[in-house]
Amino acid sequence: MIKGILFDKDGTLIDFSLWRNAGIKVIKKIMNEYGLNDEKLFKDLQNAVGITENGVDPFGALAYRSHEDMAGELHFILKKYREIDLARFQSHVSELLKKEVLRDNVEFKEITDLRALFEHLKSIGIKIGLATADSRQSAMYMINKLKLNDYFDFIGSYDGIMQPKPHSDMCVRFCRMHGLTPDQVAIVGDSYNDMVFAKNSGAVGVGVLSGVSCKINLKDAADLMIPSVNLLFDEKFLKSLEDVSSQVPMELKTA
Repeated sequence: MIKGILFDKDGTLIDFSLWRNAGIKVIKKIMNEYGLNDEKLFKDLQNAVGITENGVDPFGALAYRSHEDMAGELHFILKKYREIDLARFQSHVSELLKKEVLRDNVEFKEITDLRALFEHLKSIGIKIGLATADSRQSAMYMINKLKLNDYFDFIGSYDGIMQPKPHSDMCVRFCRMHGLTPDQVAIVGDSYNDMVFAKNSGAVGVGVLSGVSCKINLKDAADLMIPSVNLLFDEKFLKSLEDVSSQVPMELKTA
């Protein structure tokens, strides 16, 4: 029986365009700071972090990696044009990204009515957790802005303490906190990395197509695929999660 759900954040609960737009703005700002004005370089920097002409590369840094990792990809390109200290650059890029997504007027576009979804899941006894590659500050800003504070039983983030996805650490902590076994947990996310996280944890991997990935990106890793988290209102679908959880290998059930 599924007793807990760990949700990814961007592309799963909220629209991923927020981060695509933030990435583009930060790249423009960095180019201005270094006095660089070159359209090809602008495109190269976008490609380096996985920003495509119409969306986001599901295997690019922007889709699932940390701010520091994104900065590292940008640095690899920029060091051909300017002498830039990597550590200082990573710190600077992280701050620029945070400022973009922590603006007072930032708009978080919900994939579905999250309060209604979480109330439904709570009503049937499911614990709700967040497992994101984003910082805790940014994750809490979204939660506070959308007034979801009362719904989360666990928040896993990139905080320097928890191991980042796809390491199983966030799922292990979620399970220990609420007396669950991994096979009682569904991990819901929009990236291949989220599905690897589920497999590493011994949980059920539910891939959503509302974010950066399409079916072909997730088909070899997800246990199930759905259009969006909106399907979690459907009790028949929740029952199907239980059927999948019963197939988790025994050696992973207490991982």
